Amino acid sequence: MWRATLPNRQSIREREEEIKRSVDKKNEEEPFEFTKTDILAMIIAAFQILLPIMLIGVGIFALFTYLFTTYFMK
Repeated sequence: MWRATLPNRQSIREREEEIKRSVDKKNEEEPFEFTKTDILAMIIAAFQILLPIMLIGVGIFALFTYLFTTYFMK
């Protein structure tokens, strides 16, 4: 068990501060910019999440409209 805990002698707060400093240093050297490929990937990911939700909504609306016109408009 000591092998698993031995490298982790830093506290979580110290490790977090070290990571923040390294990320800030990297961002100062070379700021991150979104490329066209990144933007396209985000758009595709949004459609993968939103499209099924929209299709379910359209299906429920179509079912409600069909039932309403069939049974209540007679």
